[in-house]
Amino acid sequence: MRTFIGIDFPKSLKEQIVEVQSFLKSISKKGRWKYIDNFHLTLKFLGEIEYEKVEKIRQALEKNLKDFSRFSLKISSCGYFKGHGNLRVVYLKPDGNLEKLNTLFSLVEDAMAEVGFEREKREYIPHITIAQDVVLNEPFENFHKYVECFSFDEIPVEKVILFLSEEIDRKRVYTPIFDIELV
Repeated sequence: MRTFIGIDFPKSLKEQIVEVQSFLKSISKKGRWKYIDNFHLTLKFLGEIEYEKVEKIRQALEKNLKDFSRFSLKISSCGYFKGHGNLRVVYLKPDGNLEKLNTLFSLVEDAMAEVGFEREKREYIPHITIAQDVVLNEPFENFHKYVECFSFDEIPVEKVILFLSEEIDRKRVYTPIFDIELV
């Protein structure tokens, strides 16, 4: 099973993200566009795991997050990771209580290290992927200005979810396996 740990969003926020994504499409020659149900914030990519490991993952997360309180984030900006001749990933940036988000990330990392997963070596850059392999017709700055003027709902961080990532009918589908409620 291919899996990751992340934060899901309310449908209303996902619909707002689609609106912003549509603007990006309108100024692009091409790209691969994330499906509305797949917008999320990743905390830890686990990759392929055996089903038998799911319960150990649950127990480690429950132990490490048992006293962790809920909080919220806000989307405030956007960015991209550069590719060869394109924008490899275009994303929205969460803002707000980033200190608490980084603490949550660290607690998840600690829990997964206890289960035997390797710690992330790269700096955690929280981002919400909306497109990949994008080639623009206009400067990225036009999209950046659009996003900065857009009013997004808050991102409630109320639970952490272990997602199954699979391809069904040539479409990537993320299905929750379990969630850990924050206090």
